Amino acid sequence: MIHEWRSYRLKPGAAGEYLALLADEGLPLVTRHLPLTGYWLAETGALNVIHHLWSYADWAERESCRAGLAQEEGWTRGFIPRAFALVEEQRNRFLTLERSSPALDAALSARKQAHPARRPGAPLFATRCAGLIHGAAPQEAVALWRPLSGDPQGPLALLPRGADPTPHTPIPEGARHEVLRPLAFSPL
Repeated sequence: MIHEWRSYRLKPGAAGEYLALLADEGLPLVTRHLPLTGYWLAETGALNVIHHLWSYADWAERESCRAGLAQEEGWTRGFIPRAFALVEEQRNRFLTLERSSPALDAALSARKQAHPARRPGAPLFATRCAGLIHGAAPQEAVALWRPLSGDPQGPLALLPRGADPTPHTPIPEGARHEVLRPLAFSPL
């Protein structure tokens, strides 16, 4: 599999607007084509950053999925012009999975599920945050990936959601930890 980790730095103060637009309009369009595995807003580290994870069987599936999305007029002429006006920078990494978990396995089995738009009054965010560690491989990780292309920052470990997502043990020297707030629709 190819796991695509995208990170967008938004204009200061634009995260709420971007994410609401995504949840209310963009989500049904993009998930009709791309296999969603996770979507988060960074709470620590670089702020105004969203991360999203897409998981493809292989390069051919990625190419096919992205070509389908490019034909989606509601995406290319509706969502993109409004949402991407709020984006300052985009980064992308391709990852290979080194270690999984039941939570990741469940997300991967449902990755092709189309998601509906957010219902009126429904929350934008999930109630519990997750952690992300760059450059270390903790045992409690929901998933552990190694970079194939893009930023070569060593392993990338997603920690499970919890009531307190801050590290309870020291982070190894050279590694860094971020708190991630999942969107309500995020499988992980």
